[in-house]
Amino acid sequence: MIRRLFALTLLAIATSASAQTKIVLGYTPANAFMPAFVAKDQGLFAKRGLDVTLQTVPQGSTIAGAMAGGTVQAGTLTPPAFLLAVEGGIDAQIVAAATYQAKSNPTIGVMAREGSNIKAPADIRGKRIGVPGLNGGNHIVTMKWLQNNGVDPKSATYVETGFPAMGDLLKGGQVDVVVPVEPFITRIQQTKVGYVVAVPTITDSFLESFYIMRRDFIQQNPKAAREFREAIRDALAYIKSNEAEARKTQTTYLKLPPEAAASIKLPTFAVDVKQEDVQFWVTLLKDFGVTQGTATAQQVIFQ
Repeated sequence: MIRRLFALTLLAIATSASAQTKIVLGYTPANAFMPAFVAKDQGLFAKRGLDVTLQTVPQGSTIAGAMAGGTVQAGTLTPPAFLLAVEGGIDAQIVAAATYQAKSNPTIGVMAREGSNIKAPADIRGKRIGVPGLNGGNHIVTMKWLQNNGVDPKSATYVETGFPAMGDLLKGGQVDVVVPVEPFITRIQQTKVGYVVAVPTITDSFLESFYIMRRDFIQQNPKAAREFREAIRDALAYIKSNEAEARKTQTTYLKLPPEAAASIKLPTFAVDVKQEDVQFWVTLLKDFGVTQGTATAQQVIFQ
């Protein structure tokens, strides 16, 4: 009898493990995705039947392609990269928000090299600007910010560079300005390579990043997509109650020193995405000629 019970217990454990939906999440190295780190480390994905593997992707612009190729089932993207991918034929949907960029809590900055004497938008004319992706979120925000301040966005040259390399490129003079997010703003300041010229404010708050999945994966695993979103919600609740512990995940997934992970500024996290926040980007990107504006907010949000 004892042997039979033991065998049944092992079978139940094996069945439970095999029942979990496997998801590889490709993420860019920014603390915008700390809730996913927490959900992984605290077993919040596993509690909802998900076996999630987190895989770092240095360039966010490559995530949609990796999803199309089946290397990853979920990814982290900004609205421009996502809407461009959708118009390019990649059929994916937003399953959960990650962050909003809020004027009251900015975690993006236009930074210049120490000694460059760049103090205002007008000083950026003719300069080389490092952005994490051409036609990506930070690129578009920078162009809109320059435009709002009377500077032709085309008067600058934009260079695609990953966040981790921005400090070195500034120091070496390959670029004059960079547009990082945290934790890279703090890193560049601490090494005295660069300084913040301004926060590129374009509105009080806008959708900055989110988690996406291929539509066919969602259709085959609708419960898994919803459980993923709810695991992120669970993680936000954990962060709110256990911030110090949650911050430690940044040492693992972002390779931050413990002291930096403990003190670095956190973004405005979110879970739910509103259609008007996606439409904001549809309109903005069309205005800049980046997209045709054919992807609708209703089409790209998983309910």
